[in-house]
Amino acid sequence: MKRMIADQKEFEELCKMASDSPWVGLDTEFNREGAYYPKLCLLQLSSPKFTVCIDPLADLDFSPFQIFLSNPAVKKIFHAARQDIEALFVAFGSTPKHLFDTQIAAQLCGYREQIAYAELARLICSVNLPKAHTRIDWSKRPLSDSEIQYALDDARFLGQIHQTLDDQLVNYGRDKWVREDCERLSNSKFVDFGSTRAIQKIQIRARDLDQEGQSVVHQIAIWRETVAMKQNLPREWILASHKIILIGQILPGKPEDFKSYPMLSKLSAKSWFGDLILAVKKGQQRRYSYVPISGHSRLTFEEKKKEKVLWAKLQNVCSEFNIASAAVCSKKDIRRLIRGDTDLKLLNGWREQFIGRALVEFL
Repeated sequence: MKRMIADQKEFEELCKMASDSPWVGLDTEFNREGAYYPKLCLLQLSSPKFTVCIDPLADLDFSPFQIFLSNPAVKKIFHAARQDIEALFVAFGSTPKHLFDTQIAAQLCGYREQIAYAELARLICSVNLPKAHTRIDWSKRPLSDSEIQYALDDARFLGQIHQTLDDQLVNYGRDKWVREDCERLSNSKFVDFGSTRAIQKIQIRARDLDQEGQSVVHQIAIWRETVAMKQNLPREWILASHKIILIGQILPGKPEDFKSYPMLSKLSAKSWFGDLILAVKKGQQRRYSYVPISGHSRLTFEEKKKEKVLWAKLQNVCSEFNIASAAVCSKKDIRRLIRGDTDLKLLNGWREQFIGRALVEFL
């Protein structure tokens, strides 16, 4: 079989072989430069019988691949799958069923937090992967033999890594934990998630503004995401985050108010003064109902003491059971818990039984 598939007949044969496999390792290469959405540039697949690249830029009918992705009988193995799944969702409108993420699994087997694929390949497969092609323009054609080899290696060892981690998970009694987390990941709304996370980040940056200013920043951030999606441009190209914060401080009500600030005056070339003024007014109207993002406003002295104790308790329990604490929760989750938020992964599924319930009882 060729190392790079760009022919429809060969592609359909490959998809059939993949659908008949018990598992398939997947990796993607994509380009996000100058765009809001990732552009899928390369697909890498591995199985007990093949390791191959697929060219998404070739003139292929990808419906057989979409059928394969949605087939729950085949386990799809990724490493740090979130961005890969987002790229697949943007390209094909669906996410893979029966997902196994080796990074999620590794953290529950005692490996360090956010461990890289190359490190797992070294530790489990005794392979040292080269780093010569970490900054490749994957959209260019043709790709060199060494670039294709590099891409293939990113999927080649997923099956062996999966088998080792899966055996360890069964021994630890944590295989159901990984299934729970991977199912949640597979069911995520990735485009919405990226947009929500971007809005939350700027809400956090605006937390020292008064409630009116925070509400205005929130509305402008929502407007920016809408425009960035529609034009498929990076959100910072539409309006830089520090400029949104400034608008939340000065609360402009007419175009002349923007022109008093050099960093905002050039916005007139984009004819966005009107849209921004409307967003400012909407934020002002909603200031009393605006609720700051949970877990990020400044902690009181008493809350800081509780955070310190709960975080120490979490670290101790994770160390005792040889689990990376990042796999359980973040400090942000602890802060939200302290402030009474119950809509947390920490209070659901395996995490609640493992430590979430004990942390609540401590409070």
